[in-house]
Amino acid sequence: MDYVTLLQKYAEKKKNTPYLILKDRQITYGQAYEDVCGFVAPEWKRQFPVGYKTGVLIRTQDVYHQLLAFLAVMGAGQIPIIGHYDLPEAAEEKLVEQNRIGFVLEEKENRWILRQGCYGQEAAVPETDMGEIASDSENKQEAAKACPGFIPVPAPYQNACMGVLSSGSTDVPKVMYRTYESWAGFIPEQNRRFRIDGDAVVFVEGSFSFTGNLSIWASVLYEGCTLAVSDVFNCRQWLEMFRDLQVRVLYLVPAKLKMLTKYLKQEYPSMQMVLAGSQLLGAKTAERLKRFFPNSDILLYYGASELDYITWLGYEEVLRFPDSVGKPVPGVKVWVENGLIYIDTPYHVEGLPQPCTLHDTGYFNEEGYLIFNGREGDIINKGGFKISCTKIENALCSLTGVLQAVVLPYDDAGRGQEAAAFVVCENANVTKQELRQQLRNALMQQEMPKKIITVEKIPLNSRGKTDKKLLLAMLR
Repeated sequence: MDYVTLLQKYAEKKKNTPYLILKDRQITYGQAYEDVCGFVAPEWKRQFPVGYKTGVLIRTQDVYHQLLAFLAVMGAGQIPIIGHYDLPEAAEEKLVEQNRIGFVLEEKENRWILRQGCYGQEAAVPETDMGEIASDSENKQEAAKACPGFIPVPAPYQNACMGVLSSGSTDVPKVMYRTYESWAGFIPEQNRRFRIDGDAVVFVEGSFSFTGNLSIWASVLYEGCTLAVSDVFNCRQWLEMFRDLQVRVLYLVPAKLKMLTKYLKQEYPSMQMVLAGSQLLGAKTAERLKRFFPNSDILLYYGASELDYITWLGYEEVLRFPDSVGKPVPGVKVWVENGLIYIDTPYHVEGLPQPCTLHDTGYFNEEGYLIFNGREGDIINKGGFKISCTKIENALCSLTGVLQAVVLPYDDAGRGQEAAAFVVCENANVTKQELRQQLRNALMQQEMPKKIITVEKIPLNSRGKTDKKLLLAMLR
């Protein structure tokens, strides 16, 4: 089984069922499969390698076209990688070069262009994959017939069906390769917990280059249900879609859920599940979401592009342990050594040894819940006293009148690292002195952030991650 075959299956069984709903259009399963089958131009096919797979980076801001090209490239026997559309041109060039990507497929002014990427004549196929490729020279001869003068580099993992990009804040993302089974093997369990079935309408916002969105899309396609997508950061538009489409499952990162709570004025009884990941949610936000989505469970998970889902916890657990990311999901082992979280999972990307650590820090409390202290780089060491930026964030978010907070380490003019807090308040009249006064009830003096900056909103990138560079630039 693969994702193209899944689409074909539902195009036959549920031809007129909505597959994707956007604000201005609706695509059925039948139409989506027809679009995929007719997408790859003959001249592209002649350039694609024969007998082995190469990576194809997809660049378009249109979310339906991202999925269309993704499936079409996969169906053509290559490895699709949906790119971050807001990545600067110089960073994209480095991405292609450093990750050895064979082609870039880009949509400009409603026209698709296939550009050559890394030349593969001198590239060696990894030894681990030699058995899957008949012979390097033989395949290059086949490729040369199809595309004279250019032989695209083989992807490092020939058993993979897709590439996904790291979603952190580094300039050049890393490509990680996944097999169909690395996601599909866990989808039945996650869909049961997420309440995604054949009749569900599931909502996401933003680009499918964000692995969280792409994973939810895979869950939807697995069941043959409907995915509603907003391609703009507009809370009022989202609420209209919840109401008009009777959305049952909502997936947003916590930062966006916190913004959404400012606009909630009425109940949405159709909502059965609110999903959040990548960041802590907080008890205040969970309670407000439950008030307006009274029939829903609220589930927070801890996961990673490299490893899929690691831990999760529901609404009542979030209230009991607001600084926790839950207990391990079925089939995944999690433990802590020397303060670092270690994971052993069958749902990892190719080439990642198990067990492994992502250099996140934390510990298990007495009830067996994983308490998340943040990335290793977010721990500040001041004269041997370790300060968790995540702990400061949680303390700020618990204060009356605080909607959102991000705490980052910064270098203080050669004196070492200090903590800077960026805070979104309900009332613009809240002063820094008032925030500090409240914080003293939750933090030790050494843990108090040196700088507190109130902001109208926390800037996010297209993947829903905090744009740390923009925030740190405010300190200059």
